Amino acid sequence: MDVSKFMLIGLVLTICALIFQVIGLASPYWIFAESGGNKAYSGLWKSCFSSKALDTTVCNDWANVQDWFKAVRATSILGFISLLVGIVMILLKMFVVKDMKPVLFAAIGAAFVGALFILISIAVYASKADDLVRGTPVDYHFAFAFCIISMLAALVAGAIMIVEALKA
Repeated sequence: MDVSKFMLIGLVLTICALIFQVIGLASPYWIFAESGGNKAYSGLWKSCFSSKALDTTVCNDWANVQDWFKAVRATSILGFISLLVGIVMILLKMFVVKDMKPVLFAAIGAAFVGALFILISIAVYASKADDLVRGTPVDYHFAFAFCIISMLAALVAGAIMIVEALKA
């Protein structure tokens, strides 16, 4: 097995980006607020409220979401799909069609396109999050940060694969 170290690093980073993106997509912790023993947190699919006095937590699916929120969901999912395509292209390049440069270029493109979609979802959410909470001070939480880490990992993976393309 004669696999380039750059391709291997690109594969590992893209897999990490995919895992971080899945966590960010699925977790209801994009934003978090706490006041007087009550906690509220939400993600792309659910919003939750926890009351210390009642010792309960209630989670509900988002109903009647705004168009910008649908766009955030869509671009996050497109970022996930692009990263998945990137992994497939890297594996094809490493093990099936080792001498075909277009497969490498497709992997590079998929990594950068995935990062771009994730960046768009993060930027739109950050600019419009006040529409969700209506003036309540909130903190961005770990799922939001995982999407940022996913984007950065995808960018680094794409850059490392560019090094591989220039080397060969």
